[in-house]
Amino acid sequence: MLPFTAEDLKAIQTETFIEHLDYFESLASTNTWALHTHCSPAKTNPARDISLPSLVLTGKQTAGRGRGSNSWWSPEGGLTFSLVVDVGQIQIPLEQQPLIALATGLAVCETLEKYLPEFDLKLKWPNDVYLEGKKVSGILVETAANQPGLVVIGVGVNLNNSFLSAEDGLQSTGTSLYETTRQKYSLATTLIDLINGIENRLYDVASEKTEFMSAWRKYCLLTGRTIRINTGRETKQGTCLEIDDQGFLILKTEAGLERIISGTIEHF
Repeated sequence: MLPFTAEDLKAIQTETFIEHLDYFESLASTNTWALHTHCSPAKTNPARDISLPSLVLTGKQTAGRGRGSNSWWSPEGGLTFSLVVDVGQIQIPLEQQPLIALATGLAVCETLEKYLPEFDLKLKWPNDVYLEGKKVSGILVETAANQPGLVVIGVGVNLNNSFLSAEDGLQSTGTSLYETTRQKYSLATTLIDLINGIENRLYDVASEKTEFMSAWRKYCLLTGRTIRINTGRETKQGTCLEIDDQGFLILKTEAGLERIISGTIEHF
């Protein structure tokens, strides 16, 4: 049985803001495909005259990518997709674009909470969703160098997949909705809910509504914790005080307060 039927794919386009959809039973990486096809200029790829927002969807991803050199394990049963949006079309100002990943994470967290009202869902800055203390979703936001106005939002959600076949390191740190509740979920319905949630939060970013970050902070996993963060240039350690309205992590170190826009949390 295919993960998505023809009726599912039609419903996804009918019930969301998606204008174009590419579906694959198996694909190496939805973000890579989106960057190479949906984001290439018309003069170099005239066949790809694609209306936006567009969606790249696969039933199984074989070489999923995370931030930096990280990978994303996404077997059958997981939900893996990439949205391609034109920030000009949505009217997201340049200075607000760093909030796209946080807005997406918040939308994923809020959507899953509707399915799991009795379970603990948290956001780990900048791009992970945690369920009962284990990672259930990751987000990777990328831009094409030759099309800076286009943003690719990659989302992976562990929905109906099992971690029994995963390597030991993933079994101890990751989880899925199925492993948490022992219930199966509709891939198509969940995807529609996620896309609509992401759309709403993207327009919050466009309108510069700072209250959406107040909602984000309610789910913050790191507030009050001693963390170690690699900024790409150096490693810092201290207490996370909050994530501010611009998406910066406020870190209290021995040297004082630091405002960090990007980094990888190595310990928390």
